[in-house]
Amino acid sequence: MIDVRALTHDDVDDAARLLYESFSAVYRQRGHVPPFPNIESASWLCRAYLDLDPDGCALAESDGQPLGVGFVHPRGSVASIGPVAARIGAPRGVGRALMTHFHQLTQGCESVRLFQDSFNPDSFGFYSRLGYVVADVAPYLLADQLSPPAVRPRSVRAATLADLAQVERYDLGRTGADRGRDLALLAQSGSAVVIEQPGAPGKIAGYLFYRSLPARVILGPAVAESPELLATLIDAVAAALPGRPAVIRGSAATPPVLHRAFDRGFRVDHLGNLMVAGSYRFPPAQLYALFPESL
Repeated sequence: MIDVRALTHDDVDDAARLLYESFSAVYRQRGHVPPFPNIESASWLCRAYLDLDPDGCALAESDGQPLGVGFVHPRGSVASIGPVAARIGAPRGVGRALMTHFHQLTQGCESVRLFQDSFNPDSFGFYSRLGYVVADVAPYLLADQLSPPAVRPRSVRAATLADLAQVERYDLGRTGADRGRDLALLAQSGSAVVIEQPGAPGKIAGYLFYRSLPARVILGPAVAESPELLATLIDAVAAALPGRPAVIRGSAATPPVLHRAFDRGFRVDHLGNLMVAGSYRFPPAQLYALFPESL
């Protein structure tokens, strides 16, 4: 019998090892770069989600042995799920037990979202049977070195804490997800740039959050009024951090953004699918969040 219970800080070591080993095996088997470079990075994620969404962290186990781990992130009428992992060699039913638990936590949400790696046909079939459909193709992009533009964009400026309330309102209006606490956390732990409406000083037309970590720069989330404006925001980050390794979760719905990312040194590592149960609202242009996943 598989039981699902709340993940606690005492479970972090087991959960991190399970995440690291499961994702490493699946990704390396297919020749892709695992999302967790080491166990420490998986431990950081578990602790961060316990702080951010303590009620959404779950562990699946049988007879006291951890079999799977997963996370859900409710944001008003929108929720996202991920990452979800089952131990290599675990009995069937671990994923279904975790998803059943998460669906109980997201009752009443109009939109529940998750990322599915397109190279994993088993998970695609699993989520499809649960009622999820593909809303967008979300390529995972890696850059060994950010290549700066010839001219640094003058229309982009660094965001300040005074911009945060307007960014939150703008984001909610474009995405439908109440991500205020996520954006506040990203503002505290990273940086952001904004671009204003032409001819309307002080009115934000797009933003991009990024975190410069020792191993790489993580770009996103980002939302803008047009693909061209979002491409300019990517240029600004590349100009600020030339030569750094970086990662983006993009959207195939906005080819100009992808083309600009390629110009800045990014390549497609693998394709993912944004799968949705319920409704989905496309912003004019976006980069998906890597933390929290799927938002």
